[in-house]
Amino acid sequence: MRQSLVSLISSSVCRLSNKTGFGPNRMYRKGTHFVGTEPKVLKYHLLQDKKPSEPYGLQGNNHELPQKGKIHSKLPTKVQMKKDKVYAWCSCGYSGNQPLCDGSHNSVRIPDLKLKPVRFIPEEDMTVWLCNCKQSKNRPFCDGSHRDIKPEDKQAGLFD
Repeated sequence: MRQSLVSLISSSVCRLSNKTGFGPNRMYRKGTHFVGTEPKVLKYHLLQDKKPSEPYGLQGNNHELPQKGKIHSKLPTKVQMKKDKVYAWCSCGYSGNQPLCDGSHNSVRIPDLKLKPVRFIPEEDMTVWLCNCKQSKNRPFCDGSHRDIKPEDKQAGLFD
């Protein structure tokens, strides 16, 4: 009886030894990130490699679509692009991986904007500023359009 109780306690301690936190966070393991402490998205975002048949530069014609997406942020994001990696820039503004696309434009909860991600393959390693306001005329790169965005008047139409 005593032997089995000791072995039971020691095995449970071994199983729980790599857990951290308490309360609702008690099941987090060492090496994972708690809410609010995740690393930058672009640093750890998995990017697919360029296929031999794909040319460098902008892919397709999604960058020419006339619609503008939802403003995510008025400031652009500085991105270190690597050669032969495919970057898909979010044009709808609903992605959780801004400024990169995570497929949110396919969600049922997102209004049907007919906007698709803009794919770009750099020819060399480069640092660029990707637009977060989604109003750029030089998609996916920032052209300063965020300076022309007027703040939304919360009381407009309130008493109509």
